[in-house]
Amino acid sequence: MTTAICSYENIRQITSCTVCNRTFKDPRILPCGHTFCIDCIRNTMLDTTIMACSICLAKHTIVNVDLLSQNVALMQLLHIRKIDIVQNKQCAICNVQPSITSCAHCSRQACVSCLEVHRQEVISDITRETMEIERMSDELKLALNQTSNDFRDQCDETFQQANKRFDEMQKNLKLLNERLCQKIQEFHDRRQADLARCVARLHTEIQSIDKFVGDSKHLLVDVNVQTEVLLRLKQQFQEPRKRLPILSRDLIESTPTIQFVSSSFQMLNEELAGTLVLDKPIHGTISPSGTSASGDHDSRLAALASGSRTGKMEIIGQEGCGKLEFKSPAGMTINGDGHLVIAEIDNNRLQILTREFTHIRTIIGFREPRDVSFTKDKRYLITDNHKLIILDEEFHKVEVIGSNKSGKGRNMFNNPTGISIDDDDDDIIICDTNNDRLVLISRDFKWIRDINTGIDTSPRYICIRQNILYVTSGTKACVLIFNKNTDQQINTIPELTLGLSIDAPRSIRCVRDLLFVTSSLSKSIFVFTIDGEYRGELRHELFAKPIGILFIDDSLYVTDSDKHALFHFSGVLQ
Repeated sequence: MTTAICSYENIRQITSCTVCNRTFKDPRILPCGHTFCIDCIRNTMLDTTIMACSICLAKHTIVNVDLLSQNVALMQLLHIRKIDIVQNKQCAICNVQPSITSCAHCSRQACVSCLEVHRQEVISDITRETMEIERMSDELKLALNQTSNDFRDQCDETFQQANKRFDEMQKNLKLLNERLCQKIQEFHDRRQADLARCVARLHTEIQSIDKFVGDSKHLLVDVNVQTEVLLRLKQQFQEPRKRLPILSRDLIESTPTIQFVSSSFQMLNEELAGTLVLDKPIHGTISPSGTSASGDHDSRLAALASGSRTGKMEIIGQEGCGKLEFKSPAGMTINGDGHLVIAEIDNNRLQILTREFTHIRTIIGFREPRDVSFTKDKRYLITDNHKLIILDEEFHKVEVIGSNKSGKGRNMFNNPTGISIDDDDDDIIICDTNNDRLVLISRDFKWIRDINTGIDTSPRYICIRQNILYVTSGTKACVLIFNKNTDQQINTIPELTLGLSIDAPRSIRCVRDLLFVTSSLSKSIFVFTIDGEYRGELRHELFAKPIGILFIDDSLYVTDSDKHALFHFSGVLQ
């Protein structure tokens, strides 16, 4: 212990400068052999080049202090002991002796005597902890062995249960398979029996057809004979037929109005329904072409609404959401089965009826369906909100052009209304009402082009005849005529010079070279020739706001959005 203290004190004295009594900082050796800090040498020099040694009092001439030799041995000793001597730390164990090193295990400062004792204590602690770890390891091994055995037993038990369950399921599947095979065989036997009966019935039908063909061959001989007789009769009636137009003209001119017999038109409840009247214009009205308003068209109109013709009038439906009930019915068409398809704006649906007015089906899911049409390819076309919806024969969606948001670009609409189909090339023409244009779409539903109808024309409904488009204008109170091939407007019906207007025109149809236009404000159906001659108005006292119009065979159908009903006049066309 004494040696250690002496060694420590000696080291401290050796490494301290006698001038500043501090640890050497950059020690330099004087010629007399004594060592001082380089700063102390500069401070104790008598003048700029002479210094007296503070230990031996020898004087030295020093030109440049930086050229004095450095005490390398002393620098190494300072480096070995580092800062411990300078800091003079005490032993952290005994707090008496200065420390000369630190414990490698816990980094505590210790003197020489305490360091060995501390090392033995650390070894004892490590040995005790090692023994504890070995004990815990043995206990863990025993626990793991026990757990492994338990797990193995559980696995064996689970495996046995799974095998048992698998056998049961295999047995059940076998029973199900046998039952399924039995049912399939029974179904096959029934189908075979049904097929045999169908084949027998088919043979019977074939025999009936063969018999009918044989009988028809005999009848054809008689038909040939009858044909010769008919040809002779036709030649005999040629001259009277030529005189018929003249007789028809004289008959129309002598009759101020043409109307249906009131007693022959009744509602479904057999109550008197009123009269459908054709109000004719004043005699001698001049057509736009300069010819008289009477003539061959009058004979067609007489065939349309002959006072001697009888028929039946019906009003179908009332306001409501059920079957055979309507809310604002508008456009309508006839499908491939001969059934009526009616668009209802406020009920947001299509209603399918037979021509005897039996409810077939209701198609929902629309917003504001305004018109409907049926193509040769058995596709339904519906204008709804700001889009054109295409459905197949089973009312499954095929295509949608447009969206619920209005637009003016390609494949966009703003409140489309009427639909018409060109029978020549199957092009589809849509009235894009708020965009003041007509849109042409191909039969495969590709956008072709659009036709501008003019500012603030609001095209409503449309019909086409021989590439001539007849379009009702909601704001101009007339029918606009366009050439489909040139997109140019040809004329208007009626011409502005006639002083006649169609208040709020809606649906338009072309039948037997006559144009029929519904007027929702006039509560009538205007009749014109295709050349623009005004032929009168069809009126009925129960009309409130006629919208849609449709001719089928000899029947006229009219939808009324205020009456929420469908008018049917049978026996109208000859």
